[in-house]
Amino acid sequence: MKNKVEIKKEYNNLIKVINQNRYDKWYSLKDLVAIKNISYKSLKNMVKSIFDKYHPQGTIKKEKGRYHIHYSILDAFKLKVPRRNKSPTIYSHNWKSNIVWTTRDYYDRDYHQYLINHLKVLTSDVNYLEAIEYDNQDRLHVHLLADVEPKAIKPVLEALLQTFLDDDRSYRIYCESVANTGCSVDYLLKGQQ
Repeated sequence: MKNKVEIKKEYNNLIKVINQNRYDKWYSLKDLVAIKNISYKSLKNMVKSIFDKYHPQGTIKKEKGRYHIHYSILDAFKLKVPRRNKSPTIYSHNWKSNIVWTTRDYYDRDYHQYLINHLKVLTSDVNYLEAIEYDNQDRLHVHLLADVEPKAIKPVLEALLQTFLDDDRSYRIYCESVANTGCSVDYLLKGQQ
């Protein structure tokens, strides 16, 4: 029977192996000041506990006194009480819904943008981060992040697509809660870098 220490080591090694196959983007603490909209002093105060937690997994490193933070743990750097006087960045914004839709037919970028614009009109109080990209079959599909709960936005989105695409067999929708804000934002920005 393995003890807890051996199980924890095996788990951390498994995470390291998985992370070797992932997107390899690292940030410094100075980068996080702009990305997360948190002061350098606040980041320095929280980095020790985050380092102790994530260093065994290989997602944070310390080289020559400088920290290197993997993009997958950006959500670990959060203030307990968010600042009210600073406007949020796309990484510190409170994204709640991760939305993807794909169509059976090959629509052009302008038509997908037209659908996004209609969605924005129907939900004018919601902020979006959007990306339109090609899939493996050279068919465009849409990725969105929204700052409203999935259960509130999904019926609106289904009604919109039903209206413009006629049949629910003509499209597929994925609308779930955001699991990791940093990874979700990086995924949407990958085509713009």
